[in-house]
Amino acid sequence: MSGRPQVTGLAAAALVAVATTASAQATPTVFYAARILTADTDPIDQGALVAHGGKILAVGSRATVALPAGAAIIDVGDRWLSPGFVDLHHHVSSGPGGDINDMVAPLNAELRTLDTVRPHEEAILRTLSGGVTTTLFIPGSGTNISGFGVLLKMRHGDKLEAMVIKDLGAMKVAQGFNPERRSGDLGLTRMGSSEMLTRLLEQGRDYARAWREHEAGRGPAPKLEPELEQLRLVFDRKVPVLIHTAGARDCVATARMFQDVFDVRMVLSHGCFDGWMAAAALAKRQTPVNLGPRMYEFDRYSRFQGMCQAYWDVGCKDMSVNTDAPVVAAEELPLQAAMANRLGLPYIAALQAVTLAPARQIGLHDKVGSLTVGKDADLLVTRGDPLDPRHPPEQVWIEGKKVYQSGDVR
Repeated sequence: MSGRPQVTGLAAAALVAVATTASAQATPTVFYAARILTADTDPIDQGALVAHGGKILAVGSRATVALPAGAAIIDVGDRWLSPGFVDLHHHVSSGPGGDINDMVAPLNAELRTLDTVRPHEEAILRTLSGGVTTTLFIPGSGTNISGFGVLLKMRHGDKLEAMVIKDLGAMKVAQGFNPERRSGDLGLTRMGSSEMLTRLLEQGRDYARAWREHEAGRGPAPKLEPELEQLRLVFDRKVPVLIHTAGARDCVATARMFQDVFDVRMVLSHGCFDGWMAAAALAKRQTPVNLGPRMYEFDRYSRFQGMCQAYWDVGCKDMSVNTDAPVVAAEELPLQAAMANRLGLPYIAALQAVTLAPARQIGLHDKVGSLTVGKDADLLVTRGDPLDPRHPPEQVWIEGKKVYQSGDVR
């Protein structure tokens, strides 16, 4: 290792920052750590991770990873490395007050949160302080369709284009309870909201089919309908649907509508209150679930019930958890996973519920969610287990650039 720059300790980050650019490192960087949690393989003790160009080039034990010539080395000593966390139900990138739910009409498939993002919003920095590097910033739940959420990297203070992963990350739908409060006369009942939602989804399905037929040379060009253009992407299976759903009745209704009737990519989000009582019906459909912010419930006999465990034990294995920030503070996503683990969810399932599982559900598993060769170098440095609330992130890196240091939020 003669002639190769050696920098040790957490103070090394200040020196390495000199060798980084806004997009990626100019030279390779090697991280040494006591343990690396990749989230998709067994933990690696005395591990090494090589990052360059914002991507992971190699990860393994120090004995097996070859060091690139001229690499800067960061030895974090007895600290751990783990993937940046992913939150699919997030509302806090546009500042206080939200500005993310137009309440004039109950169906707003033409709207999007991309236009409301404020890169310097303090809530983004607080999100980073919990190790959350990727979020789906979605509209609110006051209407049946409130618009499309944007997928973001939490690059606080950077340019918007540097933050955006995908303009349209998912369409936000809300079923039951919330939309019944203020969504209009017809939307005040489940019958009315179901009828309106079904009718619009049928229009979007038919519109998308007509365009596919035209593009395949089997029909004329349909009349352009701008209000259906975003919805068209859902039925082309290019953009998933995230459905706010709570309660057993509505969980089953959501699965029936978005899995049995309409052929779309979907994730059932929340699943709270007595939703866990319908978990077996969801397991039969292999429904992807994004649970939270409640991590526990009480059964009919007032017994404590871990919500994630209830879903997991009957076969709902495609599971992530959320904060619904600011309902639960955005930086507490790892605490949500820790609570799920403490209340009966297996540890590896809890870790993947904030890393690999949400990345897969939203279609980003080729980029984020695990410390895997070829993926973005989004990683956390912690004093120990990242799901232990006593070990908040000391550093957060996005695509090989340090974006958070403990103490940045006061």
